[in-house]
Amino acid sequence: MPDSVRKNVTSFLLGLVLFAGLLYWIRATTVMEHLSQVGPWIVVVILGYGLAQFSFVLAWRVLLDSEADSVGLWELCRIYLAGDAVNYVVVSGNLAGEPLKAHLLRDRLSMVKGLSSVTINKLSETVSMVVFQAFGIGLAFAYHLMTPEMAWGSLAVFACMTTGIALFFWRQKKGLFGWIFFGLSKVGIARAFFERIGTKAQRLDDQISGFYDTGGPRFLVSLVFNFLGWCGGAVEAYFLLKLLGVNASLPMVFAIEAISILANNLFFFVPARLGGSDGGKVLVFLSMGMSSAMGFAFGLLRRAREIFYVALGFLFLIQLNPFRERESVRVEASVPVRTAEGPIA
Repeated sequence: MPDSVRKNVTSFLLGLVLFAGLLYWIRATTVMEHLSQVGPWIVVVILGYGLAQFSFVLAWRVLLDSEADSVGLWELCRIYLAGDAVNYVVVSGNLAGEPLKAHLLRDRLSMVKGLSSVTINKLSETVSMVVFQAFGIGLAFAYHLMTPEMAWGSLAVFACMTTGIALFFWRQKKGLFGWIFFGLSKVGIARAFFERIGTKAQRLDDQISGFYDTGGPRFLVSLVFNFLGWCGGAVEAYFLLKLLGVNASLPMVFAIEAISILANNLFFFVPARLGGSDGGKVLVFLSMGMSSAMGFAFGLLRRAREIFYVALGFLFLIQLNPFRERESVRVEASVPVRTAEGPIA
């Protein structure tokens, strides 16, 4: 069994043990009592979340600029959901599906342009997520919505993760991919191979740098759409709580959603964040004076929506057939390429 598959299976089993342990500790019968209140309206909530997904797609489409005309909006939606489905099940820090999105666009855009668009969109998505989390955690403090321990603990984790994200994207702006491969070439192992890959990766860095120099307005619009997507999660949380019989205020909803996203990010090494995401929601609900069973039931309803869109994504992936031969669009020759030593023709 390949190491990557072994790691995914091991992580999934650990998450499954944590999930089962939580369910045993909380008692399944109590959780089911809460779920029995939901009724068929859950279908409407799940389908309604499609608006949030559409907002994330629009955030990516904005970054394609004139190239977006060559890709239909429905096709882009299918590609986005297909990539996100892979992100959900593969341990990769939500990155495994991004190259897949670029690959599925290869007969419309060059691989370099496709990869640069998903890379820049990942930055837009992450920055908007950080803003959304800061807003939610700020509301938790302002309205004293949770215990001080939980509030300050969330703030500390948020600060550490934001610092790490800022350092990563600072390096990306200076040239991340070429820097990695040219650095590997200096180790002395497979030097020619890494230099060859590094030269190609530098094209991607140059494409990204070129966008940062001229694409500021489009990036801001993308930020707005991505932020609306995260807000869509809060709207979904509001209706899920209503279905569970909780009369939640908007500050409470935003705080729950922000810290739930934070918990999800902490368990990036587990497929579907199984166990970790559920435990995070239980802790948030307990810190707000609600029951652990309510938090677990909320997590199960949220997971039902996730599974629906992941299944839809894999259905689209089958339709798009990533294994079929695609005609690669060539990169424009006007884009300069730099090596570690300087520009080349």
